[in-house]
Amino acid sequence: MGSDKTLLAYKDYPSITHFLFERLSKIFEDVKISAKNDKFEPKLPVLIDDFGEFSVLKVIANLDKNYDEPVFIIAADTPFVKLETIKELYLNLKNNDISLPRDGEFVHGLCGFYNPKVSLVAQSLLKNGMQKVSLLRDLCPTAITEFKDKKQFLNLNTQADYELVR
Repeated sequence: MGSDKTLLAYKDYPSITHFLFERLSKIFEDVKISAKNDKFEPKLPVLIDDFGEFSVLKVIANLDKNYDEPVFIIAADTPFVKLETIKELYLNLKNNDISLPRDGEFVHGLCGFYNPKVSLVAQSLLKNGMQKVSLLRDLCPTAITEFKDKKQFLNLNTQADYELVR
């Protein structure tokens, strides 16, 4: 992208992250942004991650330190997931430790619910030099729910992706 995607302006919002924060605040009481520093203006509630390089698996490995209920994790550059989709993912969590969406082609590991008890499995993977979140879903009870609307999972990876939604 050439710049920090989380700080890209979106419509009337100072950033795509502010847009996502406002949307998620409609269905969750406590929304936090995981980031390397407190870079958002106006301020957002940030959980500073002090990992050398960003790794979602490291975030998941630390869930048990702060939470005892399932946590919804979504990448800031995937801000258009429907609130109804998130609610359905939660309902499908049931007796599983992870609940993720599939769009017919991909399982989206950075858009789903993770029970803090998967932290131990994530820690073990990291100890063995493995970083892929997909390994976690292979090792833990996981509900995968199919969604037909692929557009909601658009990931803003390029300037062209960003121009499509601006």
